[in-house]
Amino acid sequence: MTVLERTSGRTQRGVAILVSGAGLRRALGRQAREIVGTALGPASMRQGVYPHSWWDVYSALRAAADAEPLVTVVENVHIVEVGQDDITAWAREADGSTWTGDVLLGADGYRSVVRRWVDRARPVADYAGYVVWLGQSELPESYLDRAGGPDFFSGEDDMLAVYPLIDRDGGVTRYGWGWFDPHHTSLFQRIGAIEGTEVKHTPRVDAIPAEVYEEMMRTAEQRWSEPWRTGVIEAFQAREVVATPITEYLPQRVVNGRIGVLGDAAHAQTPMTGAGFEEAVADAAALAEALDGVEVEEGLARYESARLVEMRNRVSAGQSFSRSFAGV
Repeated sequence: MTVLERTSGRTQRGVAILVSGAGLRRALGRQAREIVGTALGPASMRQGVYPHSWWDVYSALRAAADAEPLVTVVENVHIVEVGQDDITAWAREADGSTWTGDVLLGADGYRSVVRRWVDRARPVADYAGYVVWLGQSELPESYLDRAGGPDFFSGEDDMLAVYPLIDRDGGVTRYGWGWFDPHHTSLFQRIGAIEGTEVKHTPRVDAIPAEVYEEMMRTAEQRWSEPWRTGVIEAFQAREVVATPITEYLPQRVVNGRIGVLGDAAHAQTPMTGAGFEEAVADAAALAEALDGVEVEEGLARYESARLVEMRNRVSAGQSFSRSFAGV
């Protein structure tokens, strides 16, 4: 198997991931389970209550991929077009270089290039009408002994989600947070991150004007209570936040011939579902099972039959929240 990675794989692209141990056990082989379990700690192989940091999960899975002799990861490959014929599928880079194989699977996120081939009538995920500012902070001592999942705090018409993060040693010393914000769509349109109903990219920290960070700090001072307020303000002050326009994609199909999509490429959903990673892992496990011992097109058809209803259910549930929250 060849994995084409658009980046060098060393960039921070998220804050927290809720890991389902049962799902990982099903999706990973024995060696990969051992590597991931060692990297993330014993809690990673149990049903999670707290999420892990995005970087810890990525690093563990990447280590497992690098240790697998049947997997080759090729970095900095920018695929601009995909296609297929009767016997092969292919992916083409911007410079014309082409990769071919029996099957092509797109796990290329909400802006999926592969999705354009799978469903030409509906190639683009929709902007959900709000942004989530994501950050991490040190967990306050007053919260260290608390057990349970995330907390949600309502502002005037926005919301703060707070969730302790599991360290690699199984301890809990940090928390991640997401500030759900329906007010800055025009800003993201102005800087080119949103065009019409399509999210073009997640903006870099320096693409957002300084006065917006100052505004968010003032709003946090007024809106959020301690022990969270200080950590949120400090993250904005240090520019250690990721401003993420939220997208949603409700799939009608996830397979076309010998090409398929999974994860956010197949079913982008609001982080309020708390199940994006879990659903992607379920996709991977279903794909492996469906493709085992059968022709490629038959296997992909089985995958779509096994997963499409659940994909649609998850996205639809999230859309109900988004429409209410964003007022669309």
